[in-house]
Amino acid sequence: MVMPEMIRDLHLNYTQAGAINGVSQAATIITIPLAGYLTHRFGGLRLIVLCQLVGGVLLAALSFVQDYYSLIIINFLIRGWPILVWIPLVVIASEHISMKWRATMLTAASSGQCFFIFIDGILSSFFLEYYHWRSLWRLAALVCFLCCCCCLVTLKLVKAWDDPIKAEGVRRRSNTELFQWMKTRNGSILISLFAITGFAFVSFQMYLAPFLRDELGVDLEAAAVMWSVMGISGILGGVSIGIISDRFGVKTSFGLVFIMALVSTVLICFPLNSVSILAMAVLFGVSQAAVHGLGPAYISKTLSTDSATAAFSSASMVFVFGAMAGNFLGGWSGGEFGSFTGFYISLGIFFIIGAVLSFGLKSESL
Repeated sequence: MVMPEMIRDLHLNYTQAGAINGVSQAATIITIPLAGYLTHRFGGLRLIVLCQLVGGVLLAALSFVQDYYSLIIINFLIRGWPILVWIPLVVIASEHISMKWRATMLTAASSGQCFFIFIDGILSSFFLEYYHWRSLWRLAALVCFLCCCCCLVTLKLVKAWDDPIKAEGVRRRSNTELFQWMKTRNGSILISLFAITGFAFVSFQMYLAPFLRDELGVDLEAAAVMWSVMGISGILGGVSIGIISDRFGVKTSFGLVFIMALVSTVLICFPLNSVSILAMAVLFGVSQAAVHGLGPAYISKTLSTDSATAAFSSASMVFVFGAMAGNFLGGWSGGEFGSFTGFYISLGIFFIIGAVLSFGLKSESL
């Protein structure tokens, strides 16, 4: 929501914005092995709580950026933050959540981001109209600090802080075993789906605000409503997709979310009205909320914990490279051609490929 204002205030263009977001994805590559080590060293719960403190500091710093170079440094650090939360969460779920509820739990966790997309839609329009985007980041930092304090106190009260979950059973597969898994049909298809998810879903959301507001002329109020609807639908729909996954299979849900993303892309590539904007928000809100939880859910259902950890780490690397490519190409397309339309059409093609590949997966053991 605030990207157009940040770009204007910092005197940047969309090519530079694409470079910032593309380069920052490299932070995730560095963070993936670090997250595994820290989970083993400190325990999943401790790491997740401490990361909120780190995130608060980074968001506060974001409110003070003044130019291209300061923004690229802070954004680089912020990009590694979610991985330090996500990988410990996957390990904890794999070790403590029943198989029949694992997809529901992981898609619910993935859908949690949609609550903040909903809040973003409400707060961003308010702050942009009455205050400034810098004030919004400072408020976000304060929320992180408060969450950290509340979680710390709660965990101490239930004595979970003094007894962190150990990751003793989480060991890396050997390179030989990992390569063997990647050579199977399932491994190859799933790695491809992670790449497509990173490329298409991340860049779709990254450039949605400038595409709608700067190119298609959607006003700030309508964009804020769209963002809020996207968040609400993601919260509810993401959990629903998880339940469907546990009942009918993750491969079915994979195909469903790619089809929903495809329809949402078609909607914004044709003349817009209030109905099509809201329909796009609902469809993409549900699909992007669920898709990030489906990959680890499928891996955790088809591989042992040890193997799943190594497979998920490798797949996350592929996801990051896909996101880097999507962000670079999206920013380049917007800057070079002055339009995002062609880029969003290409994303629709990737969603079609993802849907077709999804049905090539083997049914997981339910």
